[in-house]
Amino acid sequence: RPSARVAVMVECAALAPANEDANVFSDEDLLALDDDPGEFQQDSTVQEALANGIDLRQYAQEVEDALRSVERESIHDYIKESESLAGLHTQIRECDTVLDSMESMLRGFQTDLASISAQIKYLQDESLSMNVKLRNRKSAETQLSSFITQIVVPPELINNICESEVNEAYLEYVVELNKKVTFAKQDSTAMTSACADIAPELEKLRLRSVQKIRDFLLGRVATLKKKFTNIQILQQSALLKFKGLYHFLQEHAPEVTSEIKEAYTTTMSAIYLRHIKGYLGGLMLQRVEVATKGDLLGVEEWSGFSASALFSSKPGHARGDGAYKLGDRRAVLDTIQEPPLIVAVIAQEAAALHYEAVFRSVSTLLIDTVGSEFDFMREFFGETDTDNIFGKSIFYCMENIESMLVSSWDAIGCLLLLQVNHEQRSVMMNKQLPLLSNFFQRVQVLVWSRFKTIMEAHVQSLATYAPKSVAEVHPHFVARRYGELVASLRSLKPPGVEPMLGNILRVLRTEVEKTLSERLSRQHSSRKNQAAFLINSYDLIVSLMSERGVRGEDSVHFEQLLDSVKAVFVEEELNVDHGRMISYVKQTEPLLIQGASSSGDAARVDRAQMEVLLRAFHDSWKMGIETINRDVIKSFANFKLGMDILKQVLTQLLLYYTRFLDLVKQAYPSGAPFAQYILSIPTLMNEIKNFSRNF
Repeated sequence: RPSARVAVMVECAALAPANEDANVFSDEDLLALDDDPGEFQQDSTVQEALANGIDLRQYAQEVEDALRSVERESIHDYIKESESLAGLHTQIRECDTVLDSMESMLRGFQTDLASISAQIKYLQDESLSMNVKLRNRKSAETQLSSFITQIVVPPELINNICESEVNEAYLEYVVELNKKVTFAKQDSTAMTSACADIAPELEKLRLRSVQKIRDFLLGRVATLKKKFTNIQILQQSALLKFKGLYHFLQEHAPEVTSEIKEAYTTTMSAIYLRHIKGYLGGLMLQRVEVATKGDLLGVEEWSGFSASALFSSKPGHARGDGAYKLGDRRAVLDTIQEPPLIVAVIAQEAAALHYEAVFRSVSTLLIDTVGSEFDFMREFFGETDTDNIFGKSIFYCMENIESMLVSSWDAIGCLLLLQVNHEQRSVMMNKQLPLLSNFFQRVQVLVWSRFKTIMEAHVQSLATYAPKSVAEVHPHFVARRYGELVASLRSLKPPGVEPMLGNILRVLRTEVEKTLSERLSRQHSSRKNQAAFLINSYDLIVSLMSERGVRGEDSVHFEQLLDSVKAVFVEEELNVDHGRMISYVKQTEPLLIQGASSSGDAARVDRAQMEVLLRAFHDSWKMGIETINRDVIKSFANFKLGMDILKQVLTQLLLYYTRFLDLVKQAYPSGAPFAQYILSIPTLMNEIKNFSRNF
C-alpha cells in the first residue's frame, strides 16, 4: 500500500550512513518504489506533507537524527546496567548447573520407575492367575458341596422318615427327601458313583415314606365318616394342610394316589348322599300339597261332608283355593340368594313348605356343597372331577323330583319351579360349576312336561264336565277357578317358555268359554237367566285378572264377551214388562221415518195399539222399574256389577220410551187425543236416578 511504502522509505533513510549524501534517493528512485506513482501520491501522510510544503529529504534527515539519539541513550543505559546483567548471567549459569543435576536425578528416577512398573505388571499377572485359580476352586467347592449336600442322606432324616409320626413336621422331612430323590434322578447325577451308592437307600426311604403317608391319608379320609361333623372344617384341618404329602405321592407313587382318591370319592359320595337324604326327607315332612286331581277346573266342588263320601271313588278334593291362587308363594323367588333352610328350625316352627321352597333350598345346598368340594379338590387333588362324588346325590334329588311330579296337579307350583330352576341355573353358571348343568336342564324338561300334562288335564276335565244339577245365575266355580288360575300363571314369567305358555292358556280359554256358554248357560230355560249367568261368570274372570294386575289378552277377550252378553240381558230384561212396546217401536219406526216412508206406510200404523201401549206404560211404568230393580238385585250379587247393569237397563228403557214418543208425535203432528197419558221424560229420568242411587 502507499502508506507502507512511505514507511519503508523513512526507515531506509534512517538506516543510511550519516556521511552519505542526503540526496541518495532521487526523484527517480522514489518513483521506482512503486509501479504506480499515482497510488503513492494517494497516501494520506504524503498528501499531508506535500500540503504543508515539507521537503521529504529534510524530513528523512530529522527522523535519522532522532533514531541516532535514541540509540546513544540505549547504549548508555546498557553500560549503566552492565554489572547487573553480569550478575544475572552468573545466576543463569548456576541455574543451568542445578537443572542439569535435577535432570540426571530425574533420569535415575525414570529408570527406577521403569523397573518398578515391570515388577508391578508381573505382580498383576500373578494376581490375575491366582484369582482365576481361586474362582475355579471356589466354583468346584460350591458344586461339590451342593452335590454332597443334595446326595448325602443325613442320619437325622433317615430316623425322622422311618420313625416319626406323620404330622406337619413330617411334611418338612418329606419335602427334603423329595429334593434328594429328584436330584438323584437327574441324568448328570445318576452317572456318578456317589449316586449309585446312595440310590438304594433313597429308594428305601421313598417306599417307607409312601407307606406311612398312604396309611395317614387313608386314616384321615376315614375320619370324615364320623357323624355330626362339619365336612368343610374337617377337610381344612385333616386334609388340606397336608396336601404336600399328596403331591409327594403324585410324583413318586401315582398308584397310591389313585387308591387314596378312590377312597376319598367313595367316602364323600356316601356322606353327601346320606346328608342329602336326611335333609330332603326333613323338608319333605313339612311339605304341603295344595292341589290334587280333584282340583281340576272341571271337577265338581265338594259341597260338604257325608258318610257316603268316605266310600266314594271320587278323587280327593277340598284342598281349598291353593290350587289356583298364587298368594304369597311368589315370595320364594325373593329367597334365591338366601342360605338353605335349616330343618330343625322349620320343624320347630311347624312351617308349611311348598315344593318350590323345598327345591330352592335343596338346589342351593347342592350349589354350595358342589362349589366347596370343587374348590377343595382343585387345591388338594389338583383336579375338579366331582362327578363320582355327587352322582348318587344328584340322582336321588332327580328321583325325588320325578316322584313328586308324577302325583302333582299343581300347575302354579310347576311354573314356580321353572322360575326357581332358571334362577338357580344362573347362580350355578356364575360360580362355574358345570357338574350341575345337566341337573338343572333335566329339571327344566321334567317340570315343563308335567305342567303341560296338568294343563291338558284341566282342558280335558272341562271338555268332559257334566253338571249334575242346574247351575244358579251366580258365578260358576269354573269361572272362579279359571280366573284365579290364569291370573296366577300370567303373573309368573319363567324365561324360555312364555310363548308355549301363551298357546296353552289360549287353548284353556277356548275350552272355558265353550263350557260356560254352550253347556252351563243352556241349563237355564230363559235367555235372560242365561245372559245373567254368563255376565256373572265373565265379570268374575275379568275382575280377578284386574285385581291381580295381569290384564292381557285373556282379560280383553272376556271383556268383549261381557259387553256383548250385557246387551242381551238388557234386551231380555226389558222384554219381560215392556216387550210389546219395544216390538211396536221396532216395527213402526220404518213406517214413519221421515224421507223413507210413504203415505201408504203411514196409513198402516196401528194408532189404536199406540194408545193402548201408552196407557199401559202410564199405568205400570213405576211398577215396571221396581220389577227391573228386583230382578237385577236377584241376578247380580256383585254391587258394582248390579248397579252397572241396572243403569244400562233403565237407560235403554228411557231410549225406547223416547223413541215411542217420537212415533206418537209423528203419527199425530197436531197432538194426540190421548196426550194426557203421556209420561214426561224428566219424570221418568228422575225416577231412574232415584233407583240408580238407591241400588
